[in-house]
Amino acid sequence: MSRATFTYLPQPQRREEVERVLRALSEGGASADELESAVVDIKEEAGRRASDGSIMPGSPHNNEAAEKLAEAAACMANSAGGGALVVGVDDKTGRIIGAETDPQWLRSRIYDLTDRKLAVQVDRVTANGTEILIIEVPQALEPVPHQGKYQHRVDARCVPATRTELMGALFANLAADVSNMPSHTPISSIAPSAIETLRGRMSDDGSPRAALPIRDLLGRLGLVADDGEHLNKAGEMLLAVRQQPAVDYSYRHVPGGPSIVRIMEGGRSLLEEVLAVEARANDHNLVTEITIGLRVHKVWAIPRRSLREALLNAVCHREWSLPGPTVVEHIGNHLRVTSPGGLIGGVTENNIITHHSVPRYRTLMNALRLIGLVEQEGVGVDMMFAEMVRIGSRPPAITALSDPAVRIDLYGQPVNEDWYRLFADLEPPRGRDDVDAALLVWRAAQPQSPFLTSESCAPLLQRSQGDTESALRRVAEYRPATSGAPLLSPIAVPHDTPGAWQLSPETKAALGLQPGAESGEWVLAWSRERGRISSGEYRELAGVSTATATNRLKEMAQQGWLVPSSDAGRGRGFHYLPAR
Repeated sequence: MSRATFTYLPQPQRREEVERVLRALSEGGASADELESAVVDIKEEAGRRASDGSIMPGSPHNNEAAEKLAEAAACMANSAGGGALVVGVDDKTGRIIGAETDPQWLRSRIYDLTDRKLAVQVDRVTANGTEILIIEVPQALEPVPHQGKYQHRVDARCVPATRTELMGALFANLAADVSNMPSHTPISSIAPSAIETLRGRMSDDGSPRAALPIRDLLGRLGLVADDGEHLNKAGEMLLAVRQQPAVDYSYRHVPGGPSIVRIMEGGRSLLEEVLAVEARANDHNLVTEITIGLRVHKVWAIPRRSLREALLNAVCHREWSLPGPTVVEHIGNHLRVTSPGGLIGGVTENNIITHHSVPRYRTLMNALRLIGLVEQEGVGVDMMFAEMVRIGSRPPAITALSDPAVRIDLYGQPVNEDWYRLFADLEPPRGRDDVDAALLVWRAAQPQSPFLTSESCAPLLQRSQGDTESALRRVAEYRPATSGAPLLSPIAVPHDTPGAWQLSPETKAALGLQPGAESGEWVLAWSRERGRISSGEYRELAGVSTATATNRLKEMAQQGWLVPSSDAGRGRGFHYLPAR
């Protein structure tokens, strides 16, 4: 039985065309026009021609070349199957000139110049002893602009198009889901170990489908091509043997310390590799037992569902047209996962919690949900944020890097029992999984920001101010069953100003927090946001006496941070304004 082998998503036709062009360029005698095709475009490195036509030395950071290549790459990405740019060749005569732009810099620059929608692979190769660049461009998942304009490839030319025209053609049903395309991998060639792992995982999840004949099982998972004999690309990505590792995992006790564990090996399927990495990561994931009532809770320093979600999301949402593994750095209780490719479909660092899910490979993600490896669509990121806060940690950090790549940081820690018990005790039960509740409690527990308003919390919740106001009112009604007191308490503010809340005294006590916080930082933040602060507001937020509140505000006015609302310095309605 032959072994199924995964290849990166660039189509074989593209690779064959590039090799054909490189051979012809090396042999000489053919012009660029004769060698170009629908999937290969030959480019000279812009900005290197002198007025007399001679070639000048290049630069590693050639912005003029980057602009031209970003335009050509966007055109290729808007075309079926994508394509490749061969850079460093006279685009009239076909003479090899060479390219000196730095590949990593160029890759990042093209990403920025295409509105961070296009991740390409840039490789330096040698042709006739001269270094040139090959830029591999995947078919995009949505129309890619350059300077606000769109083009697509027709035969060997780029022609203008509108976004509407592209959406009605190539992107009509986002058939740009390349994971649903047929592969050349027969079902019969899947390695027995991959099948055993798939069945075992589904059995562990209690799925009755696990015992189905393999063709029926794969069909139920949506991993079979239309001919019924081959896997589609999602099936190939998940179950075919990979010559290159998909994940580079390392564990260190401390930053800068030696790797205690390193996993980076090919020769098996993606499914086997990811489950092996998850198991080793959990071997180094500290667990604490907490007894609540008659039940013993096992709580991990990095919640296991969050660890799996971070790993699976990185592997499945990455750009599979780019070689190189997803890098998992496990240092103590900190997990950092970095995967090639940027965020897509309008998802950004600032809306990833609330934006609807935009899978890069829908068929692959759907199969993983059916297998039981990833969360229901649209709840995975929410779950990670809520779980990390519930153990007393800070929220995860999700960062879009300029490589392009996406990085997820989970800041694990031994569970803080006070925090865990508070959320486990919330009523009604829906509050225990409410990501808004977790984030609001976390923010209000920070000494520098003990107050909650729709304006200050909207960026944290990634919601509009109106939706944030609704979330604040909803969360304020949650009550730990033990105390029966509201999670949040309203702060007395003028009736014609937006509402404000803080942790209730009972919540502060449950979390082991001090009754109040005296910090000039939050006083200034409150006065700037609200336009004023009174001694009553200070008294509530800091948990001090009226006299202390009055004296503290006077001191801040004397220091020039605040300005009294009247020269009298007292009386009904007297307050302080932020200094300009």
